[in-house]
Amino acid sequence: MKKLLLLILALVMILILAACGGETSESVTLVDVTTEIGISLKLPNDMAKQDSGAYANMETGDSAGFGVTEIAGDPLSGATEEDVLALYQSKYDDVVVTSFENGKQINGKEALVSQVNLKTPKGNEVTIILVMVTDDRNNYIVTFTHGKDKTEGALFQNLQACIDSITIQ
Repeated sequence: MKKLLLLILALVMILILAACGGETSESVTLVDVTTEIGISLKLPNDMAKQDSGAYANMETGDSAGFGVTEIAGDPLSGATEEDVLALYQSKYDDVVVTSFENGKQINGKEALVSQVNLKTPKGNEVTIILVMVTDDRNNYIVTFTHGKDKTEGALFQNLQACIDSITIQ
């Protein structure tokens, strides 16, 4: 019985290693990107710039979008989880804020980082990571989007490095 169990475990390990090795035929690295609105960061090199100024991998559906808004009233530190929820509830179904961190620092600037899971109008389940960084005049916004269960993509695998690299000019 022990020999059979060891044989099964060995076969499982071989299958796991084969699956891991087969999923990434290309090496993905992080490259420096500077947007037209003054946000610089690192993104996986498998994401291409789109006409809208966003970056996307059309095969995996991974994307990064950018925005900037002038601060008109409440400071970023006053933003709440409910505010993030309200941003998405009017357009999407099954919106759930799965993490919310305000008062963070990213490269010396006040920041908010929140993760939201939702369902698109066509029924796709996606995860959006909303990052807002402020310079006391403007809030610079970066959104990273990937399929909710798409954890093998370069964006998901390098997400923290992408967030940590955000700078504003």
